[in-house]
Amino acid sequence: MTAPLPLTTAMPAFALRFVGQEALPPRLSEFDREQFFTLTSAEVAAVREQFRSDHRLPAALMLMFMRVAGRPLDGFNVLPRNLLRHTAQVLAVSPPSIASLRSIYKRRQTLSKHQLWAKTYLGLRELEVDDEAALTAALLAQAADVSHADDLVQSASHWLFTRRILIPGARRLQDWARVAFAAVESQILGAVNAAVPPAAAQKVVAAAYSARPGTDTTHLEWLKTPSKRHGPGTLTETIDKVRYLKELGAQDWNLSAVSLAKQQAYARQVQARRPVKTREIKPTRQLIELVCFLRVTLLELTDVALLQTSRRSQQLFREAADKAQSNRIRGTTGLIQQAAKARSVLHDESKTWQARVLEARDLLAELGEAASGSFVSLVRKALAEDSQRVHACLAALTDLDFGGRSGDPGFEQWKSWTDLQRQGVTELKEGVPLPDVGAAWHGLVRDLDPRSGFRAFEACTMMSLRKSLRRGSVWLAHSLSFRERDQMLIPPADWALQRDEQVALLGMPKSAADFLEPLLANLMAGMSAVAEAQRRGKVEIGADGMLHLPAITALPDQAEPVRTRETIYNLIGSVQFPDMLLEVDAATGFSEALLGHRAQSTDELVALYGALLAHGTDADAKGVASMIPGLEPTQVTVAMRALEGSGRLRRANERVAEFQCRIPIASLWGDGDKASADMMSLDASRHLWNARVDPRRRTYAAGLYTHVRDRWGIVYDQPIVLNERQAGVAIEGIEQHNSAADRVRISLLAVDTHGYTNPAMAIAKLLGFDLCPRLRDLAERKLYLPRGFIVPDGLEAVTVRRVSLAAIERGWDELLRLAASIRSGRVSATLALQRFGSAAQGDPLHRAAEHLGRLLRTVFLCDYIAIDDFRREIHTLLNRGESVHQLQRAVYSGKVAPERGRRRDEMKAISGSHALLTNIVLAWNTARMHEVVERLKRDGIPVEDEWLRRIGPAHFSHVNFRGTMRFGVEKFAAALIQRVPGQAARLVS
Repeated sequence: MTAPLPLTTAMPAFALRFVGQEALPPRLSEFDREQFFTLTSAEVAAVREQFRSDHRLPAALMLMFMRVAGRPLDGFNVLPRNLLRHTAQVLAVSPPSIASLRSIYKRRQTLSKHQLWAKTYLGLRELEVDDEAALTAALLAQAADVSHADDLVQSASHWLFTRRILIPGARRLQDWARVAFAAVESQILGAVNAAVPPAAAQKVVAAAYSARPGTDTTHLEWLKTPSKRHGPGTLTETIDKVRYLKELGAQDWNLSAVSLAKQQAYARQVQARRPVKTREIKPTRQLIELVCFLRVTLLELTDVALLQTSRRSQQLFREAADKAQSNRIRGTTGLIQQAAKARSVLHDESKTWQARVLEARDLLAELGEAASGSFVSLVRKALAEDSQRVHACLAALTDLDFGGRSGDPGFEQWKSWTDLQRQGVTELKEGVPLPDVGAAWHGLVRDLDPRSGFRAFEACTMMSLRKSLRRGSVWLAHSLSFRERDQMLIPPADWALQRDEQVALLGMPKSAADFLEPLLANLMAGMSAVAEAQRRGKVEIGADGMLHLPAITALPDQAEPVRTRETIYNLIGSVQFPDMLLEVDAATGFSEALLGHRAQSTDELVALYGALLAHGTDADAKGVASMIPGLEPTQVTVAMRALEGSGRLRRANERVAEFQCRIPIASLWGDGDKASADMMSLDASRHLWNARVDPRRRTYAAGLYTHVRDRWGIVYDQPIVLNERQAGVAIEGIEQHNSAADRVRISLLAVDTHGYTNPAMAIAKLLGFDLCPRLRDLAERKLYLPRGFIVPDGLEAVTVRRVSLAAIERGWDELLRLAASIRSGRVSATLALQRFGSAAQGDPLHRAAEHLGRLLRTVFLCDYIAIDDFRREIHTLLNRGESVHQLQRAVYSGKVAPERGRRRDEMKAISGSHALLTNIVLAWNTARMHEVVERLKRDGIPVEDEWLRRIGPAHFSHVNFRGTMRFGVEKFAAALIQRVPGQAARLVS
């Protein structure tokens, strides 16, 4: 029997649904009863010693309720039959009727006595003045980031619970939350008034509601309209919006006193409602929301404009490459013809040999001139010739005030180009000063034709600026992702003061030498193991100088695991998706996490489920409403907007994933400290500007990146763009998961080739986990070693001595600063790997990360090559991720509609809802598998643990995801709907 969680234990997310409740839950699964409502032997002895036999059961129920809820039980409204029966059995008393239990607590003195005893036994205390002051301060701090006062009510309950203070009534909690929320809003109003003086504020509000010239659309509606398909027109419209916001002065508004999360919360309020509704709210609140909306929109649109420009420059370069290839093919044909002419001349007996040689030499000289130059040089020339589109791409950015490092090629070329534009220069005459363009472009830029040289300089500037933006050497002040480097990292002055503390939080040594010493020892042992594996024939070094590994030997295909799986799922039977949602919600309370409170009515709950389905499946709001009787599309739409960007989908996923992980059968699948990460492409419209062509299926798609634990639950999800390196998002998911103290930390992450880079392996190690890639390319299985390292006999062909320990030592401090900045939340791992990845070549920080990553990759490869079980484990983790992807495709079988997914918040809602629906299926299947296995064992049917390890919960053929969906909420109303005071008591089986 599982020991119940004590009050002081950091409770998992799904267990927090009990905190602050006013009555016993109406139904309890056997899992919940064992985890949270089971008496320990010490508690049984204390109850027996303190109370006579007829009062033991209610006192025990009071004790268990206060342990998980943190507040006293005032009576018995509903009572789970299994809890009553089991508790009575443990106490060795006869189960009384609920009427008898209610009659005991009709006597207030008895009720107070039981409450006081349970409070004393659990070490709970009453709220004091100092406690209330501390709670108020904590709520004020949190109110600076949350989007709704309901979030503060939950936070207040959890704050009191963790400090063993009795939680007061709901009205008092709501009062604290409202006061804190209002106080922070008052501070924000002061910050907004300081940033935007009253006269300017009136103009801003008037401008937002004014109609755009020549249209009936207001500027506010125009700004709310997301970008459409990729193309020059979309880029022009995005830049027009940025230009308009800068004309309002949004780039100069100093809202540093308002957290970015709070600004985004206010912006979402404006985004979610029609402009006419925004005009109806209180003027002060309206001003706050509009200013935050305009400021956040400027930051986001600036990022979108730069991403669209980057993609446009990539497109132009790709088309130039296609043109160069076509020209090369045509040129090859001409070369052959020229050579044939030279051959015929040499064989022309009518001419003297001197004349033939001279004529053939002239022909061959033309051939040599035509054949000179690399393919890349031809691409650069073709790009320079595409002058009109290149110029338009650069000209679109002229209203952006770039900052940059002195001497950076992209920044210097941009400044020079803008100076030439102001002067009206269209050709590079002799003597025109230009920054260095590099050897590759020098010949084209200094062409004898001044116009050709200017066109080449524009093409060079476009490509250099793109690279500089990616590595962070060029930035914009009014941007989220393209900020100055020191704004993303811990400032140098703060780092100098906090270095020791930050390094201690990372758990890393202060010096590179202390880190490298054990790593080099592991490397030496690993190389010896590889050499031994080669001698035994477990690995081969081919004639190509590459490592060749034999395929992993499949496990014996025993019939028993297959029969066991079929038996289990046959006994589970088929299920309707609405029933699955309700059962998992009752067990985890994910709807409470999504709403910020318990649903007030059945309509609110069903609309929430409809919003989940509309975001997480291929059905839209209208389609979902047609599947759920009594639900209107407007109800679904309103609920969908409430799910966007608030962070509640993440909390709901955490509840369900933790619940699934804690079910006993899940422990057979792993320890919960390993995971895999991979992307699933979701078919999308080509009219979605951030959609890309899936290289496998040749269709437009968006990416959903998921982290799947060894126990099968999805622990993190995020939307990404296809065809980009996924190492940053892989690290980001684990860092976010490991940031919570109540979870098992993930120490190993398996990824495929797209999910790793050498710098990423270094950053992952500094953040406390190992990034383990399954390498597809044999060339990447080379073993990188430091210079002077002794290589075992036979491995010289697969080793490369290109690891500089000196580079690691020189960049160690900056590596720690980067890792600490990620840990503290100043910059995401995704953004950090973009700025300090391959685009930052030449930066000491990148060089240190690259060389440390090479060293770590070699240590990993030694284990991967020499240890069969380790290699099998990596493949098993990745295969589980692929199985979950199959389930995800069953949940979302269509494609993203053209009008959806254009905003980042909307794509996050699609990803989060889809992950939540997938987690719900995994959790429900896991719970049912556990129940069936326990029942089979009680019936004397042998079920081996080894068989169960090979059976997973990613099964979906028994689930009906389509058709009419009827939610039988009444069966679970007591667990999911806010209780109305005065309801009659009843016993629930």
